[in-house]
Amino acid sequence: MIAEVIFTGTELLLGQILNTNAQFLQMELSSLGIDLYYQVTVGDNLQRCVSAIRQAAGRSDMVIVGGGLGPTEDDISREALASALQLELVQDPGALQIVRRFFEQRNIPLSRNNLKQALVPAGARVLDNPVGTAPGIILERQGKTYVLLPGPPNEFKRMINDLVMPFLKEKLAGRTAVIKSRVLKFCGIGESLLDEKLSDLLKSTNPTLAPTANFYEVHLRITAKSVNQVEARELIDAMEERVRERLGSYVFGKDKETLPGAVADAIRENSKTIAVAEGISGGELSALLTTAPGAGGFFKAGIVAGDYGHIRGAGIEWNAIPGDQREKLKTLAKTLREQFDCQIGVAVGGVSEDEVDKAANDYKFFVAADIEGTVMGKELILLGGERIEVARRAATVVLVLLWRYLQQGVKF
Repeated sequence: MIAEVIFTGTELLLGQILNTNAQFLQMELSSLGIDLYYQVTVGDNLQRCVSAIRQAAGRSDMVIVGGGLGPTEDDISREALASALQLELVQDPGALQIVRRFFEQRNIPLSRNNLKQALVPAGARVLDNPVGTAPGIILERQGKTYVLLPGPPNEFKRMINDLVMPFLKEKLAGRTAVIKSRVLKFCGIGESLLDEKLSDLLKSTNPTLAPTANFYEVHLRITAKSVNQVEARELIDAMEERVRERLGSYVFGKDKETLPGAVADAIRENSKTIAVAEGISGGELSALLTTAPGAGGFFKAGIVAGDYGHIRGAGIEWNAIPGDQREKLKTLAKTLREQFDCQIGVAVGGVSEDEVDKAANDYKFFVAADIEGTVMGKELILLGGERIEVARRAATVVLVLLWRYLQQGVKF
């Protein structure tokens, strides 16, 4: 079965709210092997909503519309479906009971506007909404299935779980499939090189592979469709093995595993401990490492300073350290390792007083590390942006450099 989802609401197009219903619904549909090829967002405009429904019906077996079932004039999903299918809107006794029940249980007067929520296209089936005023709608017509659901997430998700999923399982009895995905996460390799190394595998149709670039990471989604979860997982396992044969040294995790977690694992597995000093990264590196499981066993200390010259104690005398900013940071990394009796000392700071190239609005910074007496450093440039985002990106770069050294022996 092929489905298309339409979410209505001008507030979605304006970015005023985040559509959490989308991800939830996508995961539920894939668990039944339902293919979702298109997802559309349309504003509160009747004609555009009618057009979206007709377009969806022309290329899918099922159309799900989320939102637009409220009592106000801009709630137009009922009207749009009726118009798209040239059906009359009629008051449904069951829908009216659902609407009345909500107000009666709360001893609130029923507004005339809410009577609109009892209207359904002729021939439609009403879905109960135990936590809201808007009944859902299922309509089967000319080989197509239409599902209308209210937009509030608590109502939407409950009706999907309790009513829509059982309906679809019954409808697809004997014809259900499973769509499973796994995401492999890479660092130290760019998207273009990954694409080149896996060019033949990317042509696979089942499972399919899809790379996406993130900041200093590349994610590779492997998706398989089969009659059951076991076979889908076997297809994914086989493809993952082929990918790892070529690029396994760049894989730091999969699915919900994170780069900070991978670095923490690498530090523990190598029986090391770490201390860090941060300028441009503003404490983000310490935060990422200390929130990893077992951080108390490997994270010795974190120092955050807007200016290292203000630090007093811990054997750090920044202004007395000879050399330029880069050499000072290398010495600071060594001092951290020695003073906190750990195997890894890391110091991060800008290479100029204000850490920014004002003309280009780019941030230049330097990462220094002393790992068991091996001192290394690397200068990098981050594109300009909000200061907090720059700090997070700087911390991520440091994590990548640490992971590559600890796992691959790549110096920086």
